[in-house]
Amino acid sequence: MTEEKELQPVDIEWEAEKICRWGAARAGVIVVAPLVGTMALMANEVYMIMRLGELRGIKLDESAVLGLLTSLGATFVGQTLVTLIPIAPIQVPVGVSVTYAVGKAANAWIKAGRPEDIAAFREVYEEARKEGMKHSDDFEKMDCKDTPLGDESKRFELKELKQALKEKSGQLFNKIEKHADRAETVLSEKMTAVSEKLYPLKAKGQLWFSAQKWEQLSKGQLVVPYDEIMAYVQQSLAGSEFSLQALAYAEPDLLRLEVHHATHGILELLLRVDVFSVAAGSAFTRLELVDFTVTDNDFAQLVVELMGSKLILAIVDLLVDRVDIDGDSITTKYEQGSISIDFTAALQQSKVQQKKVLDRSLFDVLHLVGLVPQPDGVLVKAKTEWK
Repeated sequence: MTEEKELQPVDIEWEAEKICRWGAARAGVIVVAPLVGTMALMANEVYMIMRLGELRGIKLDESAVLGLLTSLGATFVGQTLVTLIPIAPIQVPVGVSVTYAVGKAANAWIKAGRPEDIAAFREVYEEARKEGMKHSDDFEKMDCKDTPLGDESKRFELKELKQALKEKSGQLFNKIEKHADRAETVLSEKMTAVSEKLYPLKAKGQLWFSAQKWEQLSKGQLVVPYDEIMAYVQQSLAGSEFSLQALAYAEPDLLRLEVHHATHGILELLLRVDVFSVAAGSAFTRLELVDFTVTDNDFAQLVVELMGSKLILAIVDLLVDRVDIDGDSITTKYEQGSISIDFTAALQQSKVQQKKVLDRSLFDVLHLVGLVPQPDGVLVKAKTEWK
């Protein structure tokens, strides 16, 4: 007689959790894939919800799933739109966390019998989004990320969802045509029309920061050219007794400044960057004066403080497309051949830092951690963190 193997009961909640994580992991791939876009992200969410239904023996049609997505409201819509910002350090954790939250809310909704009132599930969504953001790095690394949950090329009829997007984004979707692929095209073309709402960090009518800069910074490749820094400093010194005549690289890791003063003539400074750290809660630099042949110590201090602060202000301001940092809010201290520059207050008062997306501002996400003089400009080192 053959011994029958006892079947183990299925842990439905754990299986549902695995589906939610699978969808979240896949979202991290989709949001940065060229030419894929938001419709593929929506498809991923639709198939994730359908699989959650199948787990409980329920066959959900597309209209029911899309109805649930629409009912999640403006928060879901706004956060989905954020994934269109072409900056991987923002796209990936937001896409992962939003998809995970959709899955958790959908699972709770299905388990409750798919009631029409979904208010309680919005709370589930928001709590899960925070949890997903916390674990986004882990989800991104899951092996299942490379396996689609369904046909990601499928285009769904998103009439109600597009209406929610329209209400969220003002006139952005006025010209949206019938099909979802056209909606995605119009969204990309018209994004600048609502950039104040969707892009948190914009100043003077221009995008606060280009995707190219983000990519360069994240790889430690962004170099601010000396001619741009010099032009900025020259403009800021206009009308004073000082003018910057030259700014260049001096081996092995120094900055050489040639400054003209109305009385003292040409002065040359050699500076080394000891510390450069910029984040939301602190912005600080320390420069070492390597060489400066001026016998008047008071005048030397004046020159070093002035030029050091102007130099750092120029680099930071150029990095983020003129953030309007108030120079009067910068504190400088010259002591024993080095100058310390604290511009925390100036940065926190700037327009770029006060604008938020998902409760984050630019320097909550982007941390500048070093400046390295090079022959063609100053290399800015940075790291990104969205938690």
